[in-house]
Amino acid sequence: MRKSEKRIIGFCIIVLFSLSFTLHAGSGDEEKKVVISSMRTANEATTSLQAKMKQRKQSSFMDKEIVTKADFYYQKPGKYALNPSSDSENQYIVNNNSLWIINRKNKTVTTTSDNEINFSQYLLGFGNSLEMLEKYFDVQVDAKQIQKKFGSYKLTLTPKRGSKFYDKMENIIIYVRDDLWLPYQAELSEADGDKTIWEFSDFRLNQAINADVFKQETPRGFQVKNLEKK
Repeated sequence: MRKSEKRIIGFCIIVLFSLSFTLHAGSGDEEKKVVISSMRTANEATTSLQAKMKQRKQSSFMDKEIVTKADFYYQKPGKYALNPSSDSENQYIVNNNSLWIINRKNKTVTTTSDNEINFSQYLLGFGNSLEMLEKYFDVQVDAKQIQKKFGSYKLTLTPKRGSKFYDKMENIIIYVRDDLWLPYQAELSEADGDKTIWEFSDFRLNQAINADVFKQETPRGFQVKNLEKK
């Protein structure tokens, strides 16, 4: 998987499991039904969301994991932003089907639209129902575990054999808190052994967000390019 694909998939997963999880629960799995239904209800009631995010990257090619931090923003309908604490990390801004990746250290702006992203449009939910994910993933919900301040459910998404995700990732694991019915941790395990973990905290729901957060505007002196296709 190319580096450009990895970074876009990572951001798409953040978006997907923060606000857009709409898979169906099969008959006979009552706990799974409750979790999915509660997440869907919470998502429908959420008009905006702000949260602190910490990302941890682990790889056999690195002596130690790489930790980065960012602010995550969402506003209905279809606006997302990820603002890093360091200029060396990518900033992501999504307005409906338009995605910008801004790197202030390298002074670059990388742009694309959903139909140019090979399979990540399913993760973003642009132009396709997220229920399409059931075509590509088997979903398992484990029994609730009690944390210090809330109950927690573990959701495991495993790519189905023969799907377009099968040779790219081992699984995606999501931990959902039962008071907000939003994820507080997500883990992506790739086929090459690399792992990325996202941790969310300090949730602020349905509060006003400055419109400038979602503005797609090229800073002066920055180079603009299109995201590489596979």
